[in-house]
Amino acid sequence: MYEDAPPLKVWAYSALTAFSLLFLFLFYCYSWIGPYANAVEKSNKSLEESLIKNNTTDTSTVSVVILGSSILERALVDPQELEDRIIKETKKKTNVLRVAIYFMNMPLAERIDFFKYISKHPPQYLFIENLGMNLNDAFGEALPTPIDAALLHLRNEFRKSTGLPVHENYYTKWYNFDTKPLPGNDFYTGEFDSLMFKSFQAKEMFVRKVSDNEIANEAYEALKGKTKIIFLGMPHSDKLRHHFLDEKATAEFDNVLAYYKQHYNIDYWPYPGFLPDSCFIDGFHVNYRGAMKYQDWFVSQFAAMK
Repeated sequence: MYEDAPPLKVWAYSALTAFSLLFLFLFYCYSWIGPYANAVEKSNKSLEESLIKNNTTDTSTVSVVILGSSILERALVDPQELEDRIIKETKKKTNVLRVAIYFMNMPLAERIDFFKYISKHPPQYLFIENLGMNLNDAFGEALPTPIDAALLHLRNEFRKSTGLPVHENYYTKWYNFDTKPLPGNDFYTGEFDSLMFKSFQAKEMFVRKVSDNEIANEAYEALKGKTKIIFLGMPHSDKLRHHFLDEKATAEFDNVLAYYKQHYNIDYWPYPGFLPDSCFIDGFHVNYRGAMKYQDWFVSQFAAMK
């Protein structure tokens, strides 16, 4: 009955081979030669160089850094145009650095050492997109970031070798953060993604406790007296729940904002009212129409600061 069963050593060799392959893959994911380590290294270098360039030694030039996700990238789509608008409105030389990275949130900001470098090279103004930095998505990472980066890289290498189009490598955003949507993107066409809109209608977020932001809090403390920090509220459709929070969480969020105002003098700029759905790609990311409106509002707010 058992004569046809493979010898024990065959099972042992198979298990050893599987374990070895798994070990090599994880080593590739987490080692200094993996795609994740490469993205972090490039991000650190690009971020510090950009901050140094932005913080010119010319004391008459105002330095502005704006941190956020794809939501911010769409809303302030052209940093150079934004810079020119601010200069025109304020009559002051201004440098604007927009650090817009897909899926930006507090853990990602910590991964790329954003708060380390912003503390080392403080601008005069630091704007931070509120959503990802003070709120948590209901769902965490589907895969650990080093594994996700490795799988994406390997998948694209395979697709290139077989002549297939590669998938977008969103990790390049970690060090190419001044790019704009490509021509033909829904940002320009004005087409509305109803499926994504429906997913946002069911979206739920949770407030991060102040104690969850230890690394950011240390930077906020270090920047006191050097940098004016402002949390940015982004526009969305009136058919979506505000900040994707329920009533209890909204009260928690207000308490967090009050704490940051009291302890670090951080202001909060909520976008006033709502934009019509014609200004959105999906009810949450603005298109070119919404971007024009949001930039007009941002520049007027900035120019009005004392």
